[in-house]
Amino acid sequence: MEKNNDEQYQSEMERIFKLLSNPTRLNILVLLENEQLSVNDIVQQLQITQPQVSHQLAILKEHQLVSAEKVGKKSLYQLNDPHILNVINSTKQHVAHVIIGKKHGEL
Repeated sequence: MEKNNDEQYQSEMERIFKLLSNPTRLNILVLLENEQLSVNDIVQQLQITQPQVSHQLAILKEHQLVSAEKVGKKSLYQLNDPHILNVINSTKQHVAHVIIGKKHGEL
């Protein structure tokens, strides 16, 4: 039973990293860190088309990373799982080490 559980965790971690490997999805998650945004808000900030944003939001919503709240005629998107920001921020810290060529603890 434990082997199955380990495989399930591994599979889920792979899925999350695949989701984060898309630059548009990653940028959307970072934008939603501090506020709810509409599709149009995201389009304006990322300078990409509405269909592109909507497609990526649908994927993030399907994987429970974002949720939408209907306000009037528009939907406002928000982070559904703020834990994902820990992954993103830890990755940023690691990248900083790699870019400047210093080991952890030397920054």
